[in-house]
Amino acid sequence: MTLGSIGKSTYSKAVSVLINRIYDATPVADSVYEQAALYFQQTLAQQAEKTELAQQVMLFEGRQQQVSQRDLALVERNLKQAQTEQQTFTQAREEEASVRMAALKRLCRDILELCQGESVEETNMLSAKLLGTIQLLSPTEGKQIAASNQKSKHLYKAILSLRLLDKLLADGELNNAYVQQRLDASKGKKALKDEYHPFRDDVQLPLLMAGLLQDIGTCHPDAQLILKGPDGKADEFRVLDNDERVALLQISYRESLKYVVQGLGLEKYTGNSKQEREQHLKLEAERQNFVVMLLKNAIKPEHGIGNLLKIPQIYTSVVLSTKSSYAYDTLPKVALVLEKGVEKGIYSKVAVEALLAITGVFPQGFGVTYIPKDSDRQDLDRYEYAIVTGLYPADIRQPICRMVTRNLTYNVSAQGCIISVENNLYYPPARKKLEKISEERLLEILSKLVSNFEERKNMPLLPKCWHPDEYFSYVKNQNLWNKVVIHNN
Repeated sequence: MTLGSIGKSTYSKAVSVLINRIYDATPVADSVYEQAALYFQQTLAQQAEKTELAQQVMLFEGRQQQVSQRDLALVERNLKQAQTEQQTFTQAREEEASVRMAALKRLCRDILELCQGESVEETNMLSAKLLGTIQLLSPTEGKQIAASNQKSKHLYKAILSLRLLDKLLADGELNNAYVQQRLDASKGKKALKDEYHPFRDDVQLPLLMAGLLQDIGTCHPDAQLILKGPDGKADEFRVLDNDERVALLQISYRESLKYVVQGLGLEKYTGNSKQEREQHLKLEAERQNFVVMLLKNAIKPEHGIGNLLKIPQIYTSVVLSTKSSYAYDTLPKVALVLEKGVEKGIYSKVAVEALLAITGVFPQGFGVTYIPKDSDRQDLDRYEYAIVTGLYPADIRQPICRMVTRNLTYNVSAQGCIISVENNLYYPPARKKLEKISEERLLEILSKLVSNFEERKNMPLLPKCWHPDEYFSYVKNQNLWNKVVIHNN
């Protein structure tokens, strides 16, 4: 394996930090999902106090009508105190919600900064890099797969939603008045950091929020009871029976919507202008309505805007699966899962075709094994390693890759390739080509590509794919997305 230091590049660290800001388990409890879990717990705990404060106000309001003139001043004093206490309680909750909303907005802006470029080409490269890095930082073997994918899936899905929005708009397949109005208002307008940009601020950021918050309701204690059992020891990644699954979906959906409206609310205005304040609150209310609409429509999107969440959600549930049946070499079957859903009329054909046009069959960061060609375009008697690094392949079955090995040697070269179906060992015809090669030669190839003999013993001689996470764990191998010369293979 490649020499050098194991660790994370500056970029990989930034991606890990983003993931941890969304979903983590630390004493600080400052990630989006930890904050939501605390909110749900506190809301239940504070319900009695909220009810008592409301009853106190009602009590003194009622007494106002009943007492004599002599006692009225005392009742009114008590009423005023009760109202003040109720107002203080409400303001404290609104302040907490505003802090959560401001943190979520900062997070979404940071995500956007990592995957949105100055041009369509740069945006697609940055998105491929972000998606690929998430995949390559995720374990593909061992006991940590489900827990790691549970953390990463929210960011992965949100990025796919953003890119699907681009594609459907470019194809004229998204008919939504709100989105179209904001898009038209942004034409020719540069998205500057501290200036209002209608499409970025009112469409892209709320879409990212909706992607991150789609499963936030699972943090609710009622959902956690189903997932982890009364003693908290059940395997949350187990296959739920049908009743549990339906109940969990209902709780998650209901509480996710509640969290958007009550747990986050509207971001506070900080200036002094009445006009600006009214405009700010109007925009905030419209953004919140858009997030709510996305979450509601994602349940049964048919051909509507809910597909921006639904189709990336299905894709991510396969590529970053939390099921115990996870098998790395089956990840490209995600295309089949989506296409079968279209055949059955469950998923939108337009949305599925759009997403697969972006991703192709092979997910970003997937380890491809392929037969290289010589200078005369003849197949060589070996296979090499590559990693999927590009979105929008011309043919969804032919991934855009970065070569990882040449002549069975690992090297960090600026060589890319588009791997044809007939030379991609994921497909049976390519594996068949190498069946004529002796076992001795295949073992020799394996010994050069896999340094660990014990690991090698359990590997197939003609692998459908390879696991690049160990390769990617070396810092010098983490810059796979700079400009390269692309060859057809």
